[in-house]
Amino acid sequence: MAKALLGIALALCLGVSVAQAQQAKNPTWGQLTSEQRQILAPIQAEWDKLDPLRKRKWLGITQRYPKMKPEEQERLQQRMNEWANLTPSQRRAARETYRDFEQKPADERPGLRKWDEYKQARTAEGAGKTPETPADKPAEAGGDSRAEGAAGAGDPPSPTVEPRQE
Repeated sequence: MAKALLGIALALCLGVSVAQAQQAKNPTWGQLTSEQRQILAPIQAEWDKLDPLRKRKWLGITQRYPKMKPEEQERLQQRMNEWANLTPSQRRAARETYRDFEQKPADERPGLRKWDEYKQARTAEGAGKTPETPADKPAEAGGDSRAEGAAGAGDPPSPTVEPRQE
């Protein structure tokens, strides 16, 4: 009898732990910390509609946000506002543009070299180095930013990619 009760108690504890772990992977807006809610405020209306993967990506940004330069933070907030203000059809079009861009060979993607430099700089930052990022370098003549085709592609925007010039 004692073993049966112990088994039931253990099963209940495990069940609660699994449920808590699932909630942690897919938190509602109310489960976010006040700092996370402040950073992600522009996408509050969309938050509970996002799939768990997108939420994890955004939560990753909230962890990096305090380490960003003020201009990077401002650019990120601006991009989130732009995304939040797009209509569903505009978001769909942005995602299609991004998918088309991703399917092109590397030599046909404008700005890809700058994107690769950015990724290398982010990797170097993680290793404790402070390299020059593409945002610090003068723009190439005629080169677009990779984010131009990806603006609003559903993933969090890159905070160091220059905004689209129109």
